[in-house]
Amino acid sequence: MQDGFWRQLLRGTLPLLVWAAHFTFCYLLAAAQCTPAAMRAGGPDRGLMGIVTIVALAMCAWLLWRERGILKNAKDAALLDWAAALGALLALVGIVWTGLPLLIVGGCA
Repeated sequence: MQDGFWRQLLRGTLPLLVWAAHFTFCYLLAAAQCTPAAMRAGGPDRGLMGIVTIVALAMCAWLLWRERGILKNAKDAALLDWAAALGALLALVGIVWTGLPLLIVGGCA
């Protein structure tokens, strides 16, 4: 039972958890700041969401870079290695896609 299940599970899903946290934060912030009680004049705080997006992108890019090094140096890459690398790539694309409304939407609808 010394296979490090939780460590391996976290390695395989950490990029997707970063993406989920980014998605949740951005949309909750937008929802909270676009309610009639807390309406902001310019819409949601684009600066704060931009910083959170950059941090999430940096984390997923670092995780992808780390997995690329593991895949490059491994002779027989395991399924976990490929899953972690592709999960980081998917999360990177997902964070970019989630962050696009920062550039498009100027205020609350």
